[in-house]
Amino acid sequence: MFYKKFGIEKNSVTGITGSGGKSSLMLCLAEELSKHGKVLITTTTKIYKPDENIYEELFLIEKKKSFKGKGKNIFVLGLKIENGKLISPDEKDIEKIKSQYDYILYEGDGSKQKLMKFWNEYEPCILSFTDTVIGVGNIKSLGLSFNEENVHRYNMYMNKNNKFYGKKVIDFEILKSYLTEGKFFGNFQEKKIIFLNGVENFEEIKTALKIQKEIKNFMFGSVKKKEVYMDNNISAVVMGSGKSERFGKNKLLEKIDGVPMIEILLKKLEELPFKNIFVAYKDEKILEICKKYNVVPLENKKYFLGQSESIKLGTENIKDENIMFFTGDMPFLKEETIFKIISEFDGKITIPVVNGKRCSPVIFPNRYKKELLSLSGDVGGREIIKKEKNLNFIEFFDKKQFMDIDREEDLKVVIKNDGR
Repeated sequence: MFYKKFGIEKNSVTGITGSGGKSSLMLCLAEELSKHGKVLITTTTKIYKPDENIYEELFLIEKKKSFKGKGKNIFVLGLKIENGKLISPDEKDIEKIKSQYDYILYEGDGSKQKLMKFWNEYEPCILSFTDTVIGVGNIKSLGLSFNEENVHRYNMYMNKNNKFYGKKVIDFEILKSYLTEGKFFGNFQEKKIIFLNGVENFEEIKTALKIQKEIKNFMFGSVKKKEVYMDNNISAVVMGSGKSERFGKNKLLEKIDGVPMIEILLKKLEELPFKNIFVAYKDEKILEICKKYNVVPLENKKYFLGQSESIKLGTENIKDENIMFFTGDMPFLKEETIFKIISEFDGKITIPVVNGKRCSPVIFPNRYKKELLSLSGDVGGREIIKKEKNLNFIEFFDKKQFMDIDREEDLKVVIKNDGR
């Protein structure tokens, strides 16, 4: 549900600005919210007249007329319709009827249906009683020609004083600058959210994650696919201090294509949206690998007492985050798989499942911190999970990704089957 992710509450007013999905986001939110109350959609500039299948009734102030639609619980307000566009009513007219609706959504600027724009001085037009403004950008702008065809008001603003003057293509730096420096909010000082639309595959997700590190209150997803991702406040704990008794030597240092097993995992984790990555270790060679990455190494001096000591060591260093526990011997786990588990975390203990079998990595909500710190022996978090009836299972079908490499023979079999 988009409205839940954006935190839209009853009796609230939400403005939507920017480019590359404003109207579709507004209609998506209206459809969701209409199941919980009366929704008014409008504009402070002008928008294309919504289809009659969307609204229950459309009101035009200038001629004091209304038109019945085929929708339910969604109402539209405008001054008049001109050339197929709904023209903005006066702010006072919206304020007069504000109390009659549970939710008000409006578009606060225009972009000529282009994926990027520059703002005029009078934009955006934010209603004075607005609670939240969502600024919209679109990742599909990447790679397009950087010109008037794709950027609204490009010619008006692009001159030799502009830092991107002379660039031919919209690249990562232009998109990042647009999202961080764009005038999505004007002088608005209340709740502000940047939403990057059009994110529909894992390469686009990785690009969005790079931007997320630099923007507060940043979300991304796809209105078309009805998917939205946000910061789930998770830190990773990698258990890298096992005794590897069945393997016969420290299996985490065993190389696959020339790279130690644990390093393959750390490379992937560093690309994902974790607050921190903690690595419990006992061997100096693991510590040296940790130094190459943006992780926090934690020496486990009680490793001989079992897996619970790694869990406790990581948990002690967590503040208010939720905790995702990894074993260090999962080199075949894919980044997109880890991200799927993160993005589908819903506040419950979250566990991947393959063919009915529970696997790692598992996310524990922060509220289990005390119980995690009381563990002992080599049982891990299984005892906590056994007591919990309401769990979040995420189904996968690729068994190989979730393999624990317990014996040297296990690794040889996987490598052989891969044709390496």
